[in-house]
Amino acid sequence: MRRTTALVGAAAVAVGAATVFAASPTEADEIVLEQASSAEIEDHLAELESERGDTADRLATLERRLVSAQTVVEEATADYGTADAQLDRVTLVVKAAEDDLGAKMTSLIGFAREQSESFEEAQAAAQEAETLQIEIGVAQKTVAGLDERIERAEDAAAAAAEAAAEAAAAASSGSEGAPGASPGASSGSSTPSYSSDAATAAVEFAREQLGDPYVFGAAGPDAWDCSGLIQGAYAVSGVTVTHSTNAIWSETAAIGREDLRPGDLVFYHGVGHVAIYIGGGQVIHAPHTGDVVKISDIDMAGVDGYRRV
Repeated sequence: MRRTTALVGAAAVAVGAATVFAASPTEADEIVLEQASSAEIEDHLAELESERGDTADRLATLERRLVSAQTVVEEATADYGTADAQLDRVTLVVKAAEDDLGAKMTSLIGFAREQSESFEEAQAAAQEAETLQIEIGVAQKTVAGLDERIERAEDAAAAAAEAAAEAAAAASSGSEGAPGASPGASSGSSTPSYSSDAATAAVEFAREQLGDPYVFGAAGPDAWDCSGLIQGAYAVSGVTVTHSTNAIWSETAAIGREDLRPGDLVFYHGVGHVAIYIGGGQVIHAPHTGDVVKISDIDMAGVDGYRRV
């Protein structure tokens, strides 16, 4: 099929379009993370996550359209794209008409019309494929850029949480313990009571969410962030905790590592991350963007403390 000239022109337009599209800004407003409050960072993260989800959906749609367009071109090329392919089709048409000259001519005219229509369809599909490849490239760059911005915002959120935890620790009484205290040391005079039923239900609930995606700010039913998972796990038993790692730290009682039982909580990253202990030196948690609710070793990172709901 003779589409080389048309496609070269389309490709030239594509290069110019790609340059323009690649420079387009993303929708979520940028903020100065170092100067933003925790609430502002959380709002910013939610906007970025939403924009990334929309862009990823659009990318998937573009990729499906590209496959369809390429299939049209490939099928037309297989049927008419070479001299041998055309000769084979003509031979079949002539043989099918047997010895009737009029029938042969009619068949050949029909073949020419079919070939022309297929060529036009394939040419349009090829041009669409060129445009789609540009848009896909732009969408992929946008997703990659959003991933980088999300990672920076999450780092800033963790830093803000750590700073808040340090401030809270400085103002708290010694009996409550501090986020920076040595892991394993009980800070109270006695171990808080353990609610077996609620803790067991919380662990079972967390297990049922294994494989669900992490989404910042989510608290179910099909996506979670770390504190949202804890909130959902204890809500099963009617126990209320706030959807915030810092708040959960304040709402729970300090225990030592030696006192850990399934259902107790383990905090990391300056109290910016929380997991639920399930026994055997393992925890269930919702780690970060791009990951899922999963089981990890309790010492996957430096532990800030252990708490009991």
